[in-house]
Amino acid sequence: MTHPQSVAWIAAAALAGATPALAQAPPDAEALALEVIELRQAVAALQARLDAIDSGRQAQANAIPVSIPVSARMAAAPDLASGAGRMAAASVLPTRYTFGDELTGVARADTAAPPNDPDLRGFISVPGSQTMVRFGGFAKVNAIFDFAPAGSPDRLITSVIPIGAGDGRNTSLDANNTRFSFEARRPSAMGPMRVYLENDFYGGGGGTAFRLRQAHGQIGNTYAGYGYTAFADADAFPDTLDDEGPGGGTLVRVAAIRQIWKLGGGATAALSIEDPASELMLTTGRTAAQPAPDVVGVLRLERPWGHVQTSAVTRLVGYSEGDRNESAFGYGLSLSGLFKLGDDFAMAGFTYGDGLGRYFNDLSGAGYDGLIQPDGDVRTLAVYGGYLGYTRHWSPRWRSNLVGGILVLDRDDLLAPTAFRSSGYGAANLIWAVSPSFSVGVEVLYGRHELQNGQDADVTRLQASLKYDFVQ
Repeated sequence: MTHPQSVAWIAAAALAGATPALAQAPPDAEALALEVIELRQAVAALQARLDAIDSGRQAQANAIPVSIPVSARMAAAPDLASGAGRMAAASVLPTRYTFGDELTGVARADTAAPPNDPDLRGFISVPGSQTMVRFGGFAKVNAIFDFAPAGSPDRLITSVIPIGAGDGRNTSLDANNTRFSFEARRPSAMGPMRVYLENDFYGGGGGTAFRLRQAHGQIGNTYAGYGYTAFADADAFPDTLDDEGPGGGTLVRVAAIRQIWKLGGGATAALSIEDPASELMLTTGRTAAQPAPDVVGVLRLERPWGHVQTSAVTRLVGYSEGDRNESAFGYGLSLSGLFKLGDDFAMAGFTYGDGLGRYFNDLSGAGYDGLIQPDGDVRTLAVYGGYLGYTRHWSPRWRSNLVGGILVLDRDDLLAPTAFRSSGYGAANLIWAVSPSFSVGVEVLYGRHELQNGQDADVTRLQASLKYDFVQ
């Protein structure tokens, strides 16, 4: 039974701790106003619980959710913050949950809390230190039925839908997207520090094997490690049960060193030096060459209504053959964003580039950055793609998503007639958040694959998924 004095002490500790935090915060009126609103909401919930307890309505009191804002909780605990600053900044973005969770691992300015976990739940203090750790992730099971050959039994990768494969149907169940994550946070003299590790079971080449998804660290606004390329915008990625998502997206993971700068008013800039990978159709005796790292620049604006991001990448795509080394300049431009519309969300992303095949979900690893001409020179291939998505919240526990996307590769006489030309992706789902830690959903997926010679094939897929979050 919750005792009234205990609840009062919780409120007092939160408010007492928040006072110096507000006093130490930079003079940003909007940020201060947001923290005051959070604290008022927490106090109102605590008062409601006290009133219910005083009236003898213990069951009603237990049902009243009380969430102390992350800023207050971290400032109130003496072992979580120092004069160097808090362990994490509050998220400016609207709260949003996705079935596939591409949000938690994203590198953010000041190691800010992600929009799907603004209160940083589940962290445990390491005794005798200022470090807090969390073991997270989820168990996810997919049940899939294909009305025609899809090429991939577990993810809808539209670029591998077979052409002319007949009408064979297929059923599969898998838990490959089950994830384990480890996260550590602490203050430091250089600003808040974060270390994040994440694994799933998509490492078996069609089977089930442990795979590293992310492994990176960040101190203040300096990031290093393996995770999403800065060119991507995971916060604008659609909410699908399918573990792949639209082929026109650019949710690729790379090793990188990155610096983020806060520009004020919710705007940030970033410069990322990233591991290159030239993906070309190579013949015997030729090997891919990486003359220089990929360089990514990003401008981003975050507000309570959502965010807008624009990014650019420059790269050299090349190969070696004996003493000969050839390369060509490649580039890419991307514009993406997510917008809160009442209780709903609209999201979009569009990307165009030359020598950019590696960055697209459908083409990464397939060798479509460019071509080697008969004279040995490298010629990059133009490619563009994008997606639109909409999330409709029918109630706090029920939501639906509608997603559509395309990807188009330039026609070229040097490409084989059976090489990739274009793909299309569509998804519609209904998701029920049964409880904070358990969700189920059903989804209808459609994929289309076209070759350079004009031949094409499509597939319709039905998918049902169950997900158990370890921390929620």
